Amino acid sequence: MWAVIRNHPVAVFFAVLAHVVFLVLLFVSFDFTEKSKLAGTDKPQMEIINATAVDEKKIQKRLDDIKAAERKKQEAARKAREAKLREKRRQAQLKKKRAEEQQRKAEAKKRKQREAAEKKRLAELEKKRKEKQRKQREAELKKKQELARKQEEQRKRQEKEERKRQEELKRQEEIKRQEQELAAKLRAEQEARAAAARQAALQKKTGEYRARIKNEVIRHWNMPSGSSDTLKTVVKVRIIPGGDVVDVQIINSSGDPAFDQSVEKAVYRAAPLPVPPIESGLFDHFREVIFKFAPHNRGRRDK
Repeated sequence: MWAVIRNHPVAVFFAVLAHVVFLVLLFVSFDFTEKSKLAGTDKPQMEIINATAVDEKKIQKRLDDIKAAERKKQEAARKAREAKLREKRRQAQLKKKRAEEQQRKAEAKKRKQREAAEKKRLAELEKKRKEKQRKQREAELKKKQELARKQEEQRKRQEKEERKRQEELKRQEEIKRQEQELAAKLRAEQEARAAAARQAALQKKTGEYRARIKNEVIRHWNMPSGSSDTLKTVVKVRIIPGGDVVDVQIINSSGDPAFDQSVEKAVYRAAPLPVPPIESGLFDHFREVIFKFAPHNRGRRDK
């Protein structure tokens, strides 16, 4: 009921008003009828009834008009409400569409922002990755350069040490060579002195044996008559161990055959010649003896 009053206040007002008028007319008609009865007359009663009937028709017509107007108004109100509802729904739909559009735009904006943020994040990550790779490459390059520098320093140090070692080896070799040369020189000098001493001893010994051989030949030589004591000849004598003579040759004649032959005979007569024994090692110097024979050198060593 209260919902009807809230929804149709005008119609309710007119309905209440109509009922109030109807009740008032009934009260007035009832009061007038009572008064007529009391007066004892019938004619005025009929007029009142007719007047009442007429008034009721007017009232009914008025009520019908009011109801028709109310219905029209209600219809107009209903149409207005429906139009308002449709408009409200249209506005709601528009609002919903605008809200949805705004939401789509907001979501698109958020999506773009997220995409931009993700793109920025990925760009930052890529930048950090590239920076990290760059730093790693720089670190690796620096490490390689440091390693290469250390290797180069080690190589130079090794080369320097090797040069020092080679120089030391050369110095040691030079010292050794000099020592060897000095030792060789000393040995050579010693050997030379020893050889010279041996040679001197050998020459002295052989000279002594040659002088003895020559003296022995001279001792067995008989100078031919008529030969000049200025003559001289060079004779080569072949001797075997023990002093025996196997051959005598005049290799530089005196020009006097008799003189030369006398020398040859003297050599044979002097055999065995005084030569050193073979075990002394000196005999090889006397297998062939060449000496100059001259009468004026008799008793002296041959030069």
